[in-house]
Amino acid sequence: MYKTQNSFKPLLLACLGSILIGSSAIFVRFSELGPVTTAFYRMLFALPLLALWVRWERKKRLYSKLLPAEGRAGLMFAGLFFALDLALWNWAIDHTTIVNSTLFNNTAVFFVPLILWVFFNERPSLRFMIAISIGSVGCFCLLGESFSLSFKNLLGDAVALGSGIMVALYLISLQRVRGGISTGLLMFWTGLSSLLFLAILALVTGESFWPFSYKDAISFLGQAVLVHVMGQSLLAYSLGQIPATYAALIMFLAPVTGAVLGWIIYAEALSSFEILGMVLVMVSIVSVRKNF
Repeated sequence: MYKTQNSFKPLLLACLGSILIGSSAIFVRFSELGPVTTAFYRMLFALPLLALWVRWERKKRLYSKLLPAEGRAGLMFAGLFFALDLALWNWAIDHTTIVNSTLFNNTAVFFVPLILWVFFNERPSLRFMIAISIGSVGCFCLLGESFSLSFKNLLGDAVALGSGIMVALYLISLQRVRGGISTGLLMFWTGLSSLLFLAILALVTGESFWPFSYKDAISFLGQAVLVHVMGQSLLAYSLGQIPATYAALIMFLAPVTGAVLGWIIYAEALSSFEILGMVLVMVSIVSVRKNF
């Protein structure tokens, strides 16, 4: 189903998207507003750019209907799952370590094949499960020295794990509607749906929407442009040609991004275990490429 004459392009774009998504924690920590309103403004700042993208697709006649009837439910659920992912993960970042939140958020790689197996009878191959294991070992090598479990961070860790489940449901939802809708439309309608759900969550939790500082503006712009419009869109585009299970595996590149950024920006030396972890993550991604 996913085999194409040139599978390298969607793989490369998915990897690039995952790398950009991996910078999200830095921008979230920069925000001084609450976790839900931070996610709300991320979507609000992203929507005008996504609207321009939809307009460009219309000129190129890449879609016939602005809102396809057969995909409305899928788009709504994708937006809901993404809103919950953002709200939970943003909250977890402030209540546990960035290392823990990143690791637990990436458990989507386990939940995607599990959900597809239980609810859609799509059993993962042995080769893919081995690749997941290799990638997981790589992540622990990358984050193991900084990863820690404590009673103090227990709630934050649990919420980060919940965000991993939401990521899995989001990826599966995108895959289900991706074939019949253009990437720009997909990102716009899921973004609008997420914005509405995040607004409701912010009102329910009592978070303030105003005022926000210049630091917040930098955070929102970074999340909107680099993480969402570019990173998430590249991942969404790739889901038309690679399965959600593979996309979840590729998202192991997020902790790799964190380690590399720490090395470049903060001159944090990479240990031999961290370098080994990067190699194992890359091996896990490349080892299952031929399956698709």
